[in-house]
Amino acid sequence: MAIYHLSMQIISRSKGQSAVAAAAYRSGEKLHDERTDEQKFYARDVQPETMILTPSDAPEWMKDRNRLWNEVEKVEKRKDSQLARELNIALPIELNQDQQKELIQSFAQNEFVQKGMVADISIHRDNANNPHTHIMLTMRNLDQDGFGKKNRDWNADFANAKENNRGYVKNSESCLSIREQWANYANQALEQAKSDERVTHLSHEKRGLEILPMVHLGHVAHDMEKKGKKTDRGQINRDRQDYNKAVVDLQAYRRQKEDHLKKMKEKEKQFSFSTDIEKTYIQKAASLIGQKVITLEDITARHEELRKMSDRHDPIERYFHAQQQQFLNVSNYYDRVRDLEREIQQNEEKVEELKKSLNPFKLKENNMMKRRHLDKISDLESNKESYESSIQKQKESLRFSTKEEFYERYQEFSQKKEDRLNQITYEKKQIQVETKVLLQAEEAIKQAKIREVSSHYPDLKTAGRHLNYNNALKLEKHYEIAKQHKFSLSTIKQEINDNKKEIYKFKQNQKIIDTEKKHISDMSREVKELVNLENKINELDSKPGEKAKRLVSKKTRQNYEELQHEAAHRRENLKEMGYRGPDDLQQQEKRISTMEKTVIPFLEKEITIYNNNLEALNTVFNAIEQTIHTQEQSQQRHQLRRFRSSSINRNKNQGPDFSR
Repeated sequence: MAIYHLSMQIISRSKGQSAVAAAAYRSGEKLHDERTDEQKFYARDVQPETMILTPSDAPEWMKDRNRLWNEVEKVEKRKDSQLARELNIALPIELNQDQQKELIQSFAQNEFVQKGMVADISIHRDNANNPHTHIMLTMRNLDQDGFGKKNRDWNADFANAKENNRGYVKNSESCLSIREQWANYANQALEQAKSDERVTHLSHEKRGLEILPMVHLGHVAHDMEKKGKKTDRGQINRDRQDYNKAVVDLQAYRRQKEDHLKKMKEKEKQFSFSTDIEKTYIQKAASLIGQKVITLEDITARHEELRKMSDRHDPIERYFHAQQQQFLNVSNYYDRVRDLEREIQQNEEKVEELKKSLNPFKLKENNMMKRRHLDKISDLESNKESYESSIQKQKESLRFSTKEEFYERYQEFSQKKEDRLNQITYEKKQIQVETKVLLQAEEAIKQAKIREVSSHYPDLKTAGRHLNYNNALKLEKHYEIAKQHKFSLSTIKQEINDNKKEIYKFKQNQKIIDTEKKHISDMSREVKELVNLENKINELDSKPGEKAKRLVSKKTRQNYEELQHEAAHRRENLKEMGYRGPDDLQQQEKRISTMEKTVIPFLEKEITIYNNNLEALNTVFNAIEQTIHTQEQSQQRHQLRRFRSSSINRNKNQGPDFSR
């Protein structure tokens, strides 16, 4: 299963660490530490898969691992300098190697490199069950010379409550962002790979789990445990596994107990609205399924099981009938071969008799007769070969080689067929019986639910038996409303009307605001048009010679007069619209903007609430009205039957009329 592991650390000189040595160990490459003039190399059985990702503005030499980390060492002068950050991340084993590589590349590129860090990635696959990656990250901004100042803004993303809660953390809200982001990236990759596994960065405590998490062994402890040597970390995990098993068993017991209590309460409520015969039906069905309490879901599931059992019968019966037909055909073939052999023998005997005849006067007639019998023998032989060929074709499928073996197989098959079909007949009868019991229990449970729902609605006290199950379920959804208001048809109708009035009132307020908004928008547009016109007029008035040009040019004068006329028209429009100047318009626009942010959402929310109430009330009203209507129809039919019955009895009592 996919596991979540992401640990972070600072590679620091104060711990006696070296960035070059750390990079050599993780990459499996031989690197030269220029600060100490030492070769750093750590041999590995499986060579790690490595890559270096750099920002777009980084110099090309930063992709050289040896130079990259030596430059990091050079730029850090303090004896306790922090050299690099490192992330140790477990990769999902549900992904193949290409998918794992693509996942870690996209994570490092988007979360670190795009922010300006250089990421040195090494993927370790020494253990097939524990693929993981090490990401070493630079801590300084990049400049033309290579590395500039330390970027303290990055600290917040890596802050961890366990080991890195000090330093220059400027934004504590994003302290766990890297852990959460890795979970998001991993889950997205698992989803794309069509895996159902998921990981989470949340602790067991935050997820509400009582079990204890396992501790990370590390490669040293893992190798020791693999060789059979017990370690302290391994013992912690073994103890926690034992504890977790006990917790899981206890949680399972609690769930079973809660389910049992829930079902017993359901049964108690169910029986309180059931008749004695209905209780018998329900208990019989529960006993049949092997449960103390039965629900409609249980009955539906059992119906599905019975349907599948029934569906299996048909192909079995078809198989036996097909096999039976094959055996019958072969048996008929053998009978036909036997009859043909007898006819052939009879014809051969007649040919022999004709050969023995010495009468010279019948020689020609005998030869003709002999020829006829020989032709008949040839036809019979051909027919016999055809039947024998048909028998031969059936030998493999029916698994026999001789005639005697065929009849033995036929007898075995006949017995097997009889036993299996008898069993199927018995199962079909059992299915019929069980289906009947389930249907009775289903109807009993539905009737109990109908009575329970009817008890909450005054108008259904007498009409409840005419309520159908689907309407009962609709009414049950609004049980709390019914319990509070004791709804009858008259009160529901009043509530519906009140809700419609409220909705109408809120919608009217919406229309008023929309109208006012449109009015202010039109006014604002008129003002802009007027300002444009006035600017054009002022521009014409300010041009030297424009006035003289209007005196000599009729067209120029008409254009100018049209601008003045249109400006006057728009001033008149604004006066009619109640325009009081730019300051007043600005205040009105602010007021409308405020209403759009506050009043409009409030009105929409209230309309939604009242619409939901109205929908619920209409559902209740229609269900009750339909039930009462069904009751009235039933009463009318009953009265009509009584009237017809009384009329027939009256006619019988009067007898025939002999007065005529």
